[in-house]
Amino acid sequence: MTLDESALRAAFHAARRIMSQRAHWDVDDPGAPPNTCRYCKKSWRHWAGSKLDGHAACIVPEDFKRHVGEILRSPKVTYAALAEIIGTTAGVVRSWAFAVGVAGPVTRADGKEDPS
Repeated sequence: MTLDESALRAAFHAARRIMSQRAHWDVDDPGAPPNTCRYCKKSWRHWAGSKLDGHAACIVPEDFKRHVGEILRSPKVTYAALAEIIGTTAGVVRSWAFAVGVAGPVTRADGKEDPS
């Protein structure tokens, strides 16, 4: 499987833009309810140092999550590798994969367990 990294980054930014437009309030809205995801309106806490503005599973649409899941079916692609390409954490990528029912790779191409 050949992974087009620039296309994946572009798809990620487009997916984020779509969800940002669908959000219930602006990220900087001083009147927004505290400790609430701006996408799903459920309880969420912004942890210090986090770049997320809602639940990891809420920040991209389902079609992007499915695309990530398809990529993760390759034993040569790890959560950490995808996260590095798009500029997020392995935990966020793992969240998307599990949201669409893909557990991701168990081993890396070299046969070692994926540490992410």
